[in-house]
Amino acid sequence: MSDTLKVIRIFIGSPGGLDAERQAAHDVIESVNRSHSERWGCHLKLLGWESAIPGYVRPQSKINEDLDRCDYFLGVLWDKWGSRPSNDIDGYTSGFEEEFVRAKKRIEDGLMRDMAIYFKDVEVPQGMEPGEEIKKVLTFRTQCIDEKRVFFKGFENVQDFRDVVRAKLEEIGWQETEIFRQIDQQKGQSENTPSRDERSEEPVAQEEWLIEDEAREFLSNMLQRTPEWEATMAHEIARIRLIASALTRSGNDDTYLGNHDANKIFQSMRDKNLSAQEIRALNDCGLVGFEHQNVPLWRWIAKGADEGDLFGRTSLLATVGNEREKKNSIEVLEIADQPIPVVDGLLDKKQVLESWLSDDTNNQVFEAVVSFLSSNADVEDIPLLEEVAANCSLHRRGKIEAAIIGILSQSSPNIAIERLVENDVDAVGERVVKALFASPQSLPTETMAKCLSAKQDIVRHRAAQILFERDEIVLDVAETLLTDSNFEIRLVAAETLKKLGKELGDEVVKNALTIVKKTSGFGLFQRTETDATHHDRYLSNRLAELSFAALQQRIAEAGVFDHRELSALYSKFTSKVQHEIRENLVDGFAAHFDAAIKKQVDAGKLDPDTVSRVRKLEEFQRKQLCTQALTAFCGIGKAKDLDLVRTTLDGYEVEATENILNFLARFGNWSDIERIKKLEDYPFGRGGLLSINVTKLPTQKARAILTIGKMRIADILELDLDVQILRSLAKQLPKSMIAKLSDEILLREMNRKDGEYRIIFALRCVQSLSKSRVSSLLDAYVDSNSHRYYNSVHWLDLGASLPQRLVKTIVERKLAQH
Repeated sequence: MSDTLKVIRIFIGSPGGLDAERQAAHDVIESVNRSHSERWGCHLKLLGWESAIPGYVRPQSKINEDLDRCDYFLGVLWDKWGSRPSNDIDGYTSGFEEEFVRAKKRIEDGLMRDMAIYFKDVEVPQGMEPGEEIKKVLTFRTQCIDEKRVFFKGFENVQDFRDVVRAKLEEIGWQETEIFRQIDQQKGQSENTPSRDERSEEPVAQEEWLIEDEAREFLSNMLQRTPEWEATMAHEIARIRLIASALTRSGNDDTYLGNHDANKIFQSMRDKNLSAQEIRALNDCGLVGFEHQNVPLWRWIAKGADEGDLFGRTSLLATVGNEREKKNSIEVLEIADQPIPVVDGLLDKKQVLESWLSDDTNNQVFEAVVSFLSSNADVEDIPLLEEVAANCSLHRRGKIEAAIIGILSQSSPNIAIERLVENDVDAVGERVVKALFASPQSLPTETMAKCLSAKQDIVRHRAAQILFERDEIVLDVAETLLTDSNFEIRLVAAETLKKLGKELGDEVVKNALTIVKKTSGFGLFQRTETDATHHDRYLSNRLAELSFAALQQRIAEAGVFDHRELSALYSKFTSKVQHEIRENLVDGFAAHFDAAIKKQVDAGKLDPDTVSRVRKLEEFQRKQLCTQALTAFCGIGKAKDLDLVRTTLDGYEVEATENILNFLARFGNWSDIERIKKLEDYPFGRGGLLSINVTKLPTQKARAILTIGKMRIADILELDLDVQILRSLAKQLPKSMIAKLSDEILLREMNRKDGEYRIIFALRCVQSLSKSRVSSLLDAYVDSNSHRYYNSVHWLDLGASLPQRLVKTIVERKLAQH
């Protein structure tokens, strides 16, 4: 926004009962400012009793102070005259009367420019006398008519009022523009320079045209065209719509250029000389579409920069735009690491925060503000945030407090954690939690102990882990934590109690660590599912504490259902039993399973029916045994075992584990990529109605594939990979590898069907390639005759249009969100 933008203050006065009209006036003035403020060179600001600051003097005096600062007065009346503003019986009969008389006097003294009065229609039933309040309003209306000195107008309803007040506000804006222009001309003209009337034959100055020069020239050319179909191109039609969207008036000032037209303009005219009006309209279109990244933005931000301020327009819309403009503009400012915006001469930092954090602010806008403040605000902003938060609802104060925790987490994690606990904050983001506990060695034990009472599960759990590692959880605290709502914390508590010598019965542990989930159905027909993951971990930890002999004894006692005991033996004493592991992997534990059943049958513990039921579980049991044995075996890390690992993977179902993936990455070759893809994602028997269909270990699988194929990146990208693995792969590709890929491959990847992958890959290209190559890649992609995806264009344009330092910041922040 221009530094010379002038604030025009307009006072709105009215008695009670017109809240809807007052709100409508505020809404209209925001809309009018969005449409015209830059063209006018002024910004309209509405003041009234809502703006008065509470103090120790009578309220009307505070309101009068605001009135005295205003250039215009708008009065609105309906069926109330209002109450006396003081106890003086000879004084004004209402606050409105005092405001009106005061404004009228200021106009007469040349201290205020103009006023207008609006009367809402009052219905008085036939035969009925109007009340005293209505009589006073009607008398005042007659006075206005008789004096013929005050502009007045009637209206029926809120929508009618919006129209009449918009007309007046636009009249004020244009009048102020003319006033400024006259002042500027007077300053710039010498005494000998003829006035505009004296040189009326000269053409109107360019800045006075409704449509700016570049657009007028284009339209003039279009008027000379023939009606033949081939005479006009699609992008030229799009530009006509662009020019129309750049011109705003009452009733159509929220219209943006369509996505298709915006992309057509970018495709054909991204490097052409467009008018400032058109660039501003394209910028606004890009901001409105930012949440979907389906229209270009960054080129127009760069071209519309005002005196080097790239985000001037974005900051303006973030503060005075409509809900959609505000939300998206705030998100752009966040990833660009911009500070809290201020609008020179209009809104200081406090006013911006008051607007953003108000209880009247749309929830989506408010959430965007909280995220922005958490990552972009400074410690110096905290006192101001606290001041503004004091006037917000309890719920919003909690959200603002979470943002303050985010600010503090970047420089003072200990102070942030103390504050989080003291203020009972219950909703800090994962990024903030990561920052809070990034250096656990620097966090005092006393502070960690306080965290055990924090509302957020992830905070309590992380603190409990740190205290457990320090042996700083006492008995009564551990017993309390065993009933925590979070089962991860319960597991820490159970482990602590074991460490402290407090033995828990098997049934107590099982009940404490098993999650029971209610599923479909009602009453007696309601189904339940259980998740014993935490209980299994507890039992596995107990087995890991046993000696070699004790584990062997437990295996002998377990019989056919010994996979947990065998896993503990193989994991703890891998070298000692590696020969046994090899033998069992060769046949996928078939002989082991048969021998266990025979032993139980010979001992009279299994009858034929039971054997039949056990055999139905054989597939699951052997899969578990193969997975656990191969995981332990791969942990030895010997290249000579590669053939056995491959044979096991080819012959039997095995779940993905980090040990197996690391082994294949270290010793495998291209043929092992298919084995990595084949590794099971969903543990047999552990699914259910509430299972989430996600790939297991996608990051580790991508890393293994990348390690194996580091000299064949082009071939890796040709593979038919699960989309989650593909996204992880795009994130992990070294910059040097991306830079060595041909443009043909890069362009192909940005045409994949998965939108998330396209965004990640385009961002990685912007991060890895020179600005000139990104520009070249963008041109090739946009100018191609093949199908193009808008989000690929959007992010490539970032690298081609903005300074490299800023590009780096935006890419890093955006990738962190994916």
